[in-house]
Amino acid sequence: MSLEKLGKYPVVGAEARSKGDLVKVAKENRLNLIFGQDHPVLMELCISNDYMHVGEIVIPVGGVGPRASEPNSHDGDAVFYVLKGPATFYVADGDETFHIRDGEVFFLPAGVSYQCLNYGSSPIRMVFTIAPGL
Repeated sequence: MSLEKLGKYPVVGAEARSKGDLVKVAKENRLNLIFGQDHPVLMELCISNDYMHVGEIVIPVGGVGPRASEPNSHDGDAVFYVLKGPATFYVADGDETFHIRDGEVFFLPAGVSYQCLNYGSSPIRMVFTIAPGL
C-alpha cells in the first residue's frame, strides 16, 4: 500500500460519514508504512482520514545507543498508549523527558516537537491517535 492512501484509508472520511458506512480493518489489512529517513519505525495505520489518524507504531531495538523515532510534530493533538514499553518521550520544547510505562498514556498538544526513544531490549509497541483538524 502506498502513501497515496494517507488521509483516506480505509475509506474517505466525509463519504463514510454521509453514507453511515461502518468499516472493520483487520490487522493484516492495516496500511503499513516505514516512517523516517534517519530513524525508521513501523507505522501500522488502521484509520487515516480528515478527522483522525489511528494506528500502532513499533520502535525497534538495536544499534549503538537507543533507537528513536524521527523528531516530529503534528498539526493536531496526539495521544500515545503504550502497549509494550517502556517508551521515553523527549520534548524539545522545554527540554523535557517523560518515561511512559505499559498501560500509560502520553498526550501531546498540537505543534509540540517530540522524539520517542527505546532504551530497552524489546521493541516498543504503542497505539496512537492524531486529530489533525478537530
